[in-house]
Amino acid sequence: MRPARPAAFLRPLLLAAALVLPAAAATASTAAAPAADAVLRGRLFDARSGQVVAPGVVVVAGGRVQCAGTPRDCRARATTPVHDYGQAMLLPGLIDLHVHARPHYIGAFVPSGVTTVRDANNTLATVAALRATPGAPRILATGPALDGPASVLGEQPSPLGSAPLEQLMPVTVTTAADATAAVQALAGAGVEWIKLYEQLPPEALQVAAQAARQAGVPVMADLGLVLTRGLSGAQVDAVQAGQAGVSTLEHLSGAALAYQRMGGDPRAEVLDEALLDRLAAAIAATGMAVVPTRANLRQFNAPGSLGTDGLPGVARVRPHFEGFWGYLEGAVPGEAAKAESAADLRLSSALLPRLLAAGVPVGAGSDLPAAPYMLPGGVMTQQFLHRSGR
Repeated sequence: MRPARPAAFLRPLLLAAALVLPAAAATASTAAAPAADAVLRGRLFDARSGQVVAPGVVVVAGGRVQCAGTPRDCRARATTPVHDYGQAMLLPGLIDLHVHARPHYIGAFVPSGVTTVRDANNTLATVAALRATPGAPRILATGPALDGPASVLGEQPSPLGSAPLEQLMPVTVTTAADATAAVQALAGAGVEWIKLYEQLPPEALQVAAQAARQAGVPVMADLGLVLTRGLSGAQVDAVQAGQAGVSTLEHLSGAALAYQRMGGDPRAEVLDEALLDRLAAAIAATGMAVVPTRANLRQFNAPGSLGTDGLPGVARVRPHFEGFWGYLEGAVPGEAAKAESAADLRLSSALLPRLLAAGVPVGAGSDLPAAPYMLPGGVMTQQFLHRSGR
């Protein structure tokens, strides 16, 4: 039985649009309304209720949202500039819960509607530089991930003390003592999250999660997929991670290993319904949230299948990423890799509805730029519009 985790750890994780726009009481008249910089009109998505307010109004003053709701709820002086967007959707600032940010594209998030990112694995020095970049979104950072000696994130082991903490990525962890020391060092450096990676030994992962809980820092984990090292180098599966105290499971990683350990074949064309039910129930019982990065899985399986035409930020981002997208398409060539990415997508498609039905919190993350043809905010917005039927 795992100790209870403060509910506050999960509150920021529920949906990409979790940045709720505050409502304000209606004023007696527009003349008595406080001064504002602008009034935006359109269809408004209310992240609290999941409903669309039409017509909707957003009042902005001093660079902040002062009111969001119906025209009756939110009033402004008659002299306030009005921007009428007709039937366009007014969304809260999106939160991308899984990003690998770098200086040359950190400026692409805010113009694309993403006002907060959770950065998963970076040197502390890079995180500081990103936060100092004009126009950067709010960054919730893990700093360097914790991984075992055979990590694909570095050519040589990089334990604490092998270089200044600000320059390490990842932090190599072999023993329970290593795990405790690494978590304490990162928590002392002010990270908002701890990231545990796929090659960690079971005892080290469990102790790292315990040390993070004692430090008041939540934990995210990437345990590998069929396409990566989830059935070869990883030792901890999704259920074990949740039982150890992991707050969010990234990419539905470790699910293939857990399914295999239950007696199933994660590469099979037809998955076992009873085992899937058991797996979903076991994950739900841990209280862990998931950030499936499903668009990432789709793009690796069929690059460009989601499409980018007309999405926010495509003209700004495409010139910087087109060469890299081509590289990623060629990084996993061959029928074997395609079959493995299809297995990941198949398992995700079967498991996600069960997790949602079981009440597991599901968050939106892009994993940008780990898959080809991904855009800051664009694919997340596209998924919202598709799901809402708009």
